[in-house]
Amino acid sequence: MLIYCPKCKTGYEIEADVVPEQGRRLRCAVCKKVFKCMPEDLIDGSKLRTAEFTEEEKKHLDGNGHLQENIVSETEDKHENVEEETSSTSKTLDDLASENQYVKDIFQRLSAETESLFEADKKEPQHKYIFSLKKMLGVANPKNLQYYLYGFLFLLVLVLYYARYEIVRSFPSLASVYESIGIEAVVAGEGLEFQNVTRREFEEDYVPKIEIKGFIANKMDINIDIPRIKVELLDKDGKLIQAETFDSVIPLVTPKAQIPFSHVISRPSPLSKYIYLTFISSPANKK
Repeated sequence: MLIYCPKCKTGYEIEADVVPEQGRRLRCAVCKKVFKCMPEDLIDGSKLRTAEFTEEEKKHLDGNGHLQENIVSETEDKHENVEEETSSTSKTLDDLASENQYVKDIFQRLSAETESLFEADKKEPQHKYIFSLKKMLGVANPKNLQYYLYGFLFLLVLVLYYARYEIVRSFPSLASVYESIGIEAVVAGEGLEFQNVTRREFEEDYVPKIEIKGFIANKMDINIDIPRIKVELLDKDGKLIQAETFDSVIPLVTPKAQIPFSHVISRPSPLSKYIYLTFISSPANKK
């Protein structure tokens, strides 16, 4: 590529890649003029080997055939103005990009704030309901809180009393607590079972009698005290005719074991057909 001095039109061969887009300053070896070379000033040497002054430039040549300084300055000023405009345009584009990023940041922040407002709106009805409930119940009043506490304790006592059997089944150690305040909390004979029960009718000294005997089995893994046993005589329709209670000779049965029992009923009703055995609490264990 060729570049010509704007003052004396001396040509120089130069590689295109040594001239950057923003231009490069060169010094003419003939007239010592320093000028700025832009990429568009390079000329293809295969198409043009000489350079001539334009008609306008010929009017401003000096006695040596060189272009006057003021004309060269005007040409360089044009290059400077082009460079300044390019730089200004570049800066404007950078400013626009920065402004666009700032606008994007604003929209992102507004979007996040909107989402948080939506979440607050979703939770707000729940807070309103809770506030309305507190206001309706008068929880803010200390005197009302005292009444609510008394009511809660009363309900707790009722639950502990009516659910005592279930509570003791789950926590056997609490049975002693109920017993200490005189409340029966253990089902009589729970874990015990009558097995192989038989009856025998006979007379002794002209007195009719019925002997009932069998076994009491312990289904639990703990020792169980045997409560009183109640025997009931029923007629053919299942109606109670006669009832007696007795204590087992052996007061306790070990885990997974069984003990024998027997009882004789004197002068049973001739209408008795069925026998019904149950465990009942001993008088000492009742309230």
